[in-house]
Amino acid sequence: MQNYNLNYFIGKNWSFVLIKNNKMIYKSKSQGLKPLVFCLKNYKKEMQGAVVYDKIIGRAAAMLLVYGKIKEVWMPIISEGGLEYLQKNKIKIIYQDKVKNILNIKGDDLCPMEKMSNGKGLAGLLEVFELKNIFESK
Repeated sequence: MQNYNLNYFIGKNWSFVLIKNNKMIYKSKSQGLKPLVFCLKNYKKEMQGAVVYDKIIGRAAAMLLVYGKIKEVWMPIISEGGLEYLQKNKIKIIYQDKVKNILNIKGDDLCPMEKMSNGKGLAGLLEVFELKNIFESK
């Protein structure tokens, strides 16, 4: 059985992997928050207490990971805001590099989701991604 860790995923083509009980439950090559939102909609029970690998974690992703009740996150790059949010919520974090902010694709401004997470907070993110009350359903 493979023992996964951050170094295992460095250099792989996956942008996001959900791991539970040392088994890959879901993996994606999609960019941005798309794979995380997909997991929140389709793997909500599996996310609770799981480990996530994500290439880049900003404050918006951190908020959604905490909402998904993840226990541990591995990433090559994390923003200061993402790190602070995960630490505040007692999520175990393993990362390589910390950056001040996550930028947009052009690199000339903040990532739109980072702006939203700073302005609207978790409630705003949940509304945008139609995630409100996903844990209360069923």
